[in-house]
Amino acid sequence: MRAEMELVHRDRRGDIYRISVDDREMILLYTKRGYARGGDFHESVQHDVVIRGSVKFTLHMNDGDHSTEIEEGEAISFPAGVPHMFTSLEDSLVLEWLEGEFEKTYYPPYRKIVEERMES
Repeated sequence: MRAEMELVHRDRRGDIYRISVDDREMILLYTKRGYARGGDFHESVQHDVVIRGSVKFTLHMNDGDHSTEIEEGEAISFPAGVPHMFTSLEDSLVLEWLEGEFEKTYYPPYRKIVEERMES
């Protein structure tokens, strides 16, 4: 089995690493308290595990926005096509992966929040 990890992005929010294990790709996000990530949706199911810290995930479902707090050791999954984002409630590490190929489409209302928090 071959594993590789590479830093793919760094900004004031923290770091994003791509982890590849054979043919599986995962993303490890280090996010500082108060910053948001995501604001997108995917064509396949997404899974997230909080490795350290705590985050608030917000999802846009047919009946509106729903938020849930996830702490260290907890996981959440999103159906395909569901817009989502998370905000770090404390410095956090989140591991995420998709069941299909990695792709994303931005959901403008959530993406705007992510970008505004990055600028403040």
